[in-house]
Amino acid sequence: MPTYTVEVNGESFDIDAPNDEAVRAAVRQIQGQQPATPAPAQPPVEQPDPRDNFGGKVDTVMRGAADTLSFGLADELTAQMRSNPLAVQKKPEGYYDKGIFAGDYNPLGAIARAMDAPFASDTKAADYEKALAEERAIDKSDAENRFGYRLGGQLVGGVTGGIGLAKNGLSLAANAAERGAGLARVSGASLLDGSILGGAQGFGSGEGVEDRLYKAGLGMLTGGALGAIAPGAVAGGSKLLKTAVAPFVAPFMPGSYTRDMLATALRRAGQTPEEVANSMRAAADDGQDMFNVADALGYTGERLTSTATRVPHEGRQALAEALLTRQAGQGERLANNLAEGFDTFDTAGRRVADRTAQRTAEANELYPAARADAGPVNVTPILEEIDQTLRPGVNQLVNPRDRIANDSIEGALTRVRAMMSDGNSQVTDFDTLFRTKLDLDDMIQRAEGQGAGNRAHYLSRVKDLVDQALADASDQYTGARDAFARASRRIDAVDAGRDATRISRRAQDTIPEFEAMPPGEQVDFRAGYVDPLIARLEGASSSPTTNKARMLQTPKYDAELPAFAAAGRGPQLADRIGREQTMFRTANAALGNSKTADNLADAADLNQFDPQVIGRLVRGDPIGALTTGLAKLLGTATGQPPSVVHRLSQVLMETNPDVALEVLRGGADKLSQSDQLRARLVSALVSSGAAGTGRLAAP
Repeated sequence: MPTYTVEVNGESFDIDAPNDEAVRAAVRQIQGQQPATPAPAQPPVEQPDPRDNFGGKVDTVMRGAADTLSFGLADELTAQMRSNPLAVQKKPEGYYDKGIFAGDYNPLGAIARAMDAPFASDTKAADYEKALAEERAIDKSDAENRFGYRLGGQLVGGVTGGIGLAKNGLSLAANAAERGAGLARVSGASLLDGSILGGAQGFGSGEGVEDRLYKAGLGMLTGGALGAIAPGAVAGGSKLLKTAVAPFVAPFMPGSYTRDMLATALRRAGQTPEEVANSMRAAADDGQDMFNVADALGYTGERLTSTATRVPHEGRQALAEALLTRQAGQGERLANNLAEGFDTFDTAGRRVADRTAQRTAEANELYPAARADAGPVNVTPILEEIDQTLRPGVNQLVNPRDRIANDSIEGALTRVRAMMSDGNSQVTDFDTLFRTKLDLDDMIQRAEGQGAGNRAHYLSRVKDLVDQALADASDQYTGARDAFARASRRIDAVDAGRDATRISRRAQDTIPEFEAMPPGEQVDFRAGYVDPLIARLEGASSSPTTNKARMLQTPKYDAELPAFAAAGRGPQLADRIGREQTMFRTANAALGNSKTADNLADAADLNQFDPQVIGRLVRGDPIGALTTGLAKLLGTATGQPPSVVHRLSQVLMETNPDVALEVLRGGADKLSQSDQLRARLVSALVSSGAAGTGRLAAP
């Protein structure tokens, strides 16, 4: 504005005025002739926005991203940096003379002064407030004049922050998704993520304690709501996209869709590829190398195999034949497993015959030596024991008093007494008494076979005395007798084992009896026990629908088989029987039950339309006919065309653990990558949304 120099009443004045009229008005005011009239206002000259250029827009985007990444604290952090970040406002006079710092020799005051002195500034607070006002003015200008750029920066910051949290394991939702948790758990974790991030954004965007707390609460509520919704939205979108492209992609990329199905099956089965491969290796080590991927997957494998045998494809017949052939050999495998588990490869009859022949050969060697070394025998104690029972009968011989006949016990004892004495003389010859002992053995055996337990009891008491008399007469007889008794007990153990298999014998009784036997008798017990079980397996139906393993899995056999098996063989035997049960279930799920599903699938494959369509139309069900007519297309629409099912069946029947591990790992890795991608997308959505919801009430 120009300056004019005028002289009024002899005095010189400098007047700044835009024009002559303004100068004259100023002169009149000086002279007091009339009030000065202000110059008309000039329209303001609009200055160009210094940030409305490429550099300013870039800076706007970066400031928006920083705002999100810093949870709304970017302006305050920048103001702190601009106002000397190390400086602190100088304390007022006397600050260190009060409270905990008071006292001339107080070490706390001395330390505080020493620490504060290098950083104290008289202008720190003013500098900070000025810088903060400037930063907020720039942010406000950006929000009003470059809204799109600032919003874009905030979104970039949210996405970057969310992905960073997921990548570094700091996102609860991402961690849950990568662990393979279900949608409900992932949504719950995402709700917590959204609440935390929304609360942080709201707190950082506020001013003052009350305002920050209010906005933190609002951010937690809205961020949590968004977090709960995000996983379902991502999962639904992913499923929709996959379903849309499946009809066009799956027939040409069966391997990829097969890996997806296997990875999903692994997750549903709760197993890893290594666990499946280890199960197959353990089976192969136990001689069950026909144990395959479907078996190792358990119930999930059964359902996949059922689908693979009911959907027409090129490998369907091979799959069914493999299952039929495998199941047909179940009985033979179980019989071999029992024989190996009990370390017994002969029948119970063969074992008894061999043990009897061994006993006879040993007796023929030991007893002649005992007879040759024998002296006279003393049968008096034997006769006295018999007379304790027969005394009335003996008296009757001397002084008959009636004609009452002897009972069976008296008759047996009378016969035995007659072998050793005629009433006047007694047997003293060792061989004669030994033959009496053999005759007693036969009599006891017949009595036990006839159920005459009392007669057998009395005869056994006499036999023990006969044995003692023979032992007293020959030192070698005791060894021969004991050897014969041991051999006899081993023969009896075979019968005890055979008897233990009866359903009426409880494991609570048979197991203690077995454990009380010496090791040699346990060996023969096993032969008697396992023989009837193998006979039952061999006699069972050879139909593939017959599960021969089931008969060995009753509570009784579950307890007895591991207890009676050869040392160290029990766990292996139980595992083998369990795998045979699993293999039957796989085959039964695929080949058993109603054939209606198979027939309908075949008809649909051979005809241009599903035969159920006409049936539903005849019954007046047009909606059902329409949905049924689309059934044939449904498999392809969900990524399960014949080519995919064929590839799936090949993997399910794989018996090589190394090959199975490689294939399953490929599917698991792909699913893991998909999980990570979805998890990071969820985290990015939650982080971006939380940044917005946390600043809903921001100025």
